[in-house]
Amino acid sequence: MRIVSKRTLAEGVLLTFEQLVLAGDEGETVRDVIRHPGGVGVLPVEGEDVYLVVQHRAALGADVAEIPAGRLEPGENADPESAARRELEEEIGARAGRMIHLATSHPSPGYTDEVLELYAALELTWVGRRPEGWEERHLQVERMPFEEAVRRIGDGRISDAKTQVALLAWKELLRTGLVLEHGKEGTK
Repeated sequence: MRIVSKRTLAEGVLLTFEQLVLAGDEGETVRDVIRHPGGVGVLPVEGEDVYLVVQHRAALGADVAEIPAGRLEPGENADPESAARRELEEEIGARAGRMIHLATSHPSPGYTDEVLELYAALELTWVGRRPEGWEERHLQVERMPFEEAVRRIGDGRISDAKTQVALLAWKELLRTGLVLEHGKEGTK
């Protein structure tokens, strides 16, 4: 497939909506694409517990439990870990002594180029929240046992995809022994 043409249909505060005309062996087709600057998510881990935030998500019209997360600001593409550290402090008021990259995720590649870099934050120091924006000012921080968070994926109480990926990636690191329960390096 090759792009024959593209046009911008709309530009928002965060997203750009494009229409692409693609050509291939079977002719041309049209696809709508949302351009996104990328984002980060961070799973705060303290002992056997994790922290999630519960905040209102306008697109769903509901409160959603998720890991602290946010978009990349201009210039942060080269250093998403710094963006993850920023979101951690803004949303739950913590700084991480150590970060572990958990996964790179394309949340919905059928229509957007968004890329999320997901991290675990360890060795937390509490410094006070610095909320940015309406959602962050009104969110609630929830601490829970890691295993409870994983159970909430199965029973539908955690439906946010980036949170599911981060929790399951952390579970796999624990299972393989690459990271031990309290975030120490494993022996494998």
